[in-house]
Amino acid sequence: MFIVFEGIDGSGKTTQAKLLAEKLKAFFTYEPTDGDVGKLIRAILREKRDVDNRTLALLFAADRIEHNKIIKKELKKRDVVCDRYFYSSLAYQSVSGVDEDFIKNINRYIIEPDITFLLIIDIEKALERKNKDMFENKDFLEKVQNKYLELAKEYNFIVIDANRDVEEIHRDILKHLSKHLP
Repeated sequence: MFIVFEGIDGSGKTTQAKLLAEKLKAFFTYEPTDGDVGKLIRAILREKRDVDNRTLALLFAADRIEHNKIIKKELKKRDVVCDRYFYSSLAYQSVSGVDEDFIKNINRYIIEPDITFLLIIDIEKALERKNKDMFENKDFLEKVQNKYLELAKEYNFIVIDANRDVEEIHRDILKHLSKHLP
C-alpha cells in the first residue's frame, strides 16, 4: 500500500508519516528527496533563489520521477509512507501561479497513492511550529490550505484535524487506515 501525507508546512505531516511508517514497519520517504534533483530544489528554496515557478514545478516533477523508481522497488517488499507527493505540487505551485494542467501533465506518469491523508491546521499554529522559508507566510499558507481542501474533494483525501495532540491524531489516522486494510 502506498500512503501519502499532505498538508501545509507545520501541519505535522512529517511526524504523522514517520509514526505510521514505524507502526506499519513501512518504508518512509519524502519529497523533495535527498537525490540530486531534490537537493537542488532544497537549495533553491533555502537560498530563496529567483527561479521561475514553472522551472520549479519541472524540478519537482523530475525529482518525483526518480523517486517513483524507489517507491516502486519498495512497494514490492512492503508498504510505503511518503511525506509530501504530487498533491504538494498541485497545491503550492498552482497557488504560485503555475497552470494546474501543466502540473498534471508533467506528472502524468507517476504512481497514484492508495490513500492520501490531508492534515488541516490553524495557520497561526502551523507558523508557530516552523522556521520561515519562501513558502511560509500567512496569506500564502491560507491559500495553499484552501487549495488542498479543494483537492481533497477531487482526489478523495482523508482529511484529519491536525490541531490536536500528536497521539490523538495518530489514533485517528490508524482508525481511518483500518477501514482500508484487509
